[in-house]
Amino acid sequence: MPSSTDDSDDDVDPEIERAIRRAVRAEFRGAVRALSQIGGGLLFGFLAVPILAGALLVLGTPPIVVVLGVVGALLVLTAYAWELPPFR
Repeated sequence: MPSSTDDSDDDVDPEIERAIRRAVRAEFRGAVRALSQIGGGLLFGFLAVPILAGALLVLGTPPIVVVLGVVGALLVLTAYAWELPPFR
């Protein structure tokens, strides 16, 4: 037979509960920020970079310049995704 327990053992101090809620909210906001950063990077990498490269090729820019620009844009995007300087 289960022993009877005091209900006061299950109570949490209101200040501790507020601190826990703040910590959970901060973690949730961090996850949302990370997902939005990844989504923005994917949109930029899959849409903006190819469109810009195509426009430069149509305008007659030498292909090597376009390739170097795309590689540079992807390196900048990687630095942004990993929060490297100067994006930190």
